[in-house]
Amino acid sequence: MKKVPHIIFVDDELNWIYTMKEIGNILGFKITITTDPNDVPRFLANGEYDLLVTDIRMPEESGFDLIRKVRRKYKKLPIIIVTGFETNKLHRQAKALNVQKVMIKPFRISDLENIIARLLNIKIPD
Repeated sequence: MKKVPHIIFVDDELNWIYTMKEIGNILGFKITITTDPNDVPRFLANGEYDLLVTDIRMPEESGFDLIRKVRRKYKKLPIIIVTGFETNKLHRQAKALNVQKVMIKPFRISDLENIIARLLNIKIPD
């Protein structure tokens, strides 16, 4: 039996994470969602996750602070940043923190699906 990829989505926009949860379920992934970046270290400590997808601009804690925290303990966990604000600084910081991909909203779901498949080395059915 093949393992179902387990992904954490973190974003302060409720509509966005619920949409991502639905899309992830349709694509056959197990999805954990939260609007609070402070939940993520606890999730990671208590479960097996294959990927973290996070926003950058959130009220409680920036996505970069979250990524720094995660990277201290989970150096190889693939991370995707999803944000509506693209800057050169964003890309520099992402690269410095070993973030695998930065996606700028809005984007095509098929692009997200292909990136997840590539990062997790899985084949997406046609």
